[in-house]
Amino acid sequence: MKDLASIPELITAKSIKLAFLHKNDTTDTRLYDKLNHSGYEVFEFHSRGLLLSWLQANANLVETLLVELDETPGLLATIANIRDRYPSMPILAVANQCETNYIRDAISSGANHFIPESVDPKVLSNTVDRLVNFRMEFLRYVHALPFLKTSLEARIPSRLDLLGGLVYYLTEELFKHGIITLREINVKVAFVEALTNAVEHGNQLDPEKEVIVRAEFDNKYAKIHIFDEGEGFDFKSLPDPTQKENLFRARGRGVFMMRQFMDDVIFHEPGNHVTLIKYCTGGDITPRPYPWERRMI
Repeated sequence: MKDLASIPELITAKSIKLAFLHKNDTTDTRLYDKLNHSGYEVFEFHSRGLLLSWLQANANLVETLLVELDETPGLLATIANIRDRYPSMPILAVANQCETNYIRDAISSGANHFIPESVDPKVLSNTVDRLVNFRMEFLRYVHALPFLKTSLEARIPSRLDLLGGLVYYLTEELFKHGIITLREINVKVAFVEALTNAVEHGNQLDPEKEVIVRAEFDNKYAKIHIFDEGEGFDFKSLPDPTQKENLFRARGRGVFMMRQFMDDVIFHEPGNHVTLIKYCTGGDITPRPYPWERRMI
C-alpha cells in the first residue's frame, strides 16, 4: 500500500489538498480560481512528467487529483498509470469539450468521476468533497485495520444451493482484511471444494445434518474451519492427483485444488473437519472494505 504510508497525517490534515493537471489557458485558470476560492489548496501541473515525478514523493499529501481531458495522445495511459500506482487516490476528470466516448474511456482508464469545464462552483465543491470523503472513509478504515478482527460462525443445512452465498461471504472477508487481491480470487475454488465435500461426502446431502463454518480474519491471515456431521474419511490415503494414473480420477482432485489456492490445508481426525489457512502476502495489497469499492479504486 505505497500511497497509504502517511495515513495519520492525511486524516488529521486541516486543509484539503488537490493536484490539478491541465493546460495553462483561461478556462483552466477560472477552474483553478474556483477551487482556491472554495478553500482547497491546489498544486498545478502543466506537464504529465512533472506530475508523475511529484506524486512519487508527495502522493500522501493529496486527497484528489483533477485531470483535464484534452484528448492529447497518451493522457489515458497516464490516468491508467496513476490509478495503478495509487489505487486509493480519487481522480476527477475535467471534460474540456471532449467527446462522450473519450470521457467513457477516461473512466475506464481509472477516473472516478467527471465534471464539465464550466461547472458551477457549488457543484464543483460538492463533487470534490464527495470524492475526498470517499477516500477519507477508506483511509480511516485502513488506519484501524491492524486492530480489527472478525470471527464468524455459520451453520447451514446440507444443501448445495446455499454454498454460493457462503463462498461469496467468506471471500469478501478476505478482501476486507487485505488478505487477497483480485488476482487471488481463485481462493473461491478452495471454499467451494471444501464445502461441497462436507455437504456431499460428509453429510451425504442429508438436509437434517449441518455444515458448520467457524472462521477468523485479521490483517495477517485467515483461518477457516469447516465441519460436517459425517463419519469422516481416511485423508492420509488420498491418491496424488498429479500422478498420471490419477489425473482423471475424481477422488483427491478437490483436495488438490484446495491446496493450490490456500497456503495450508489441514485435515483433522476422524476426517470430518478441515482447516483452510490463507496468509496475507503483504507488500502493496490494498484492502477493499466494500464489494463496489473494488470497481471504483
